[in-house]
Amino acid sequence: MSAPWSNFAWLIASLLVLLLLNRWITVHVQGVGFLISGNRVTAIWLYFFLFLPGIMLHELSHYLMARFLGVRVSRFSLWPRLQGKQNLVLGSVEVRGAGPLRHSLVGIAPLLFGSLVVLLIGRLLQFDAVGEALTRGDLSLAFDAAGQSFLTPDFWLWLYLLFAVANAMLPSPSDRLYWGPVLFFIGAVVVAGLGLDVLPAIPAGAQTAAFNFVAFMASALSIAAGVDLLFVGLILALETSIGLATGRRIQY
Repeated sequence: MSAPWSNFAWLIASLLVLLLLNRWITVHVQGVGFLISGNRVTAIWLYFFLFLPGIMLHELSHYLMARFLGVRVSRFSLWPRLQGKQNLVLGSVEVRGAGPLRHSLVGIAPLLFGSLVVLLIGRLLQFDAVGEALTRGDLSLAFDAAGQSFLTPDFWLWLYLLFAVANAMLPSPSDRLYWGPVLFFIGAVVVAGLGLDVLPAIPAGAQTAAFNFVAFMASALSIAAGVDLLFVGLILALETSIGLATGRRIQY
């Protein structure tokens, strides 16, 4: 498999892993909050404040993309609330008159902005060097690069910010509302164009830009998934310790 297409496969795999880890973390972080407080509402507030930097970036990304596209923002909110019995909303940006395409672009903004922040923090912490070493199968070099990462000033603060952003940047169900019809329309146009042989050849520059974007997203999501794996262990250890100390248990 050529490098561009292997990056695409890596992007899909990283996204799926990140989605699974995000769901686990969402449930278990609230579980830890409940073990500490014994109150569901308090657990939600603890979850909200833990991920507040990422939540702020998520909603600000919606707002900036909406303004860039000329979409009217009717409401901007940073406040946790339950929709129904299970859906937890941590913030919202309501737009008016966007249409399916612009609504979809506003919806995907947190993933784009969040991926950029994740990649920048990951490179600051030299996680890209760790990833390259692991890709080559050089564990010794990977451990050396990880050791250098710990020497970064304010390492734990940057790691926390990366974790908060990575777990708040995924699009919510309302963000994905029109993705199906938009993707179907684009796919239908491309297939029809290819079938009728009316689509011009894609310029080499556009192909390069597309493949570079895929590589950028694959790197960002890989870093996010790797950090989540680290925090899964920490959350599990914390949940077990608090459960033993308080005598409480949660059935998920």
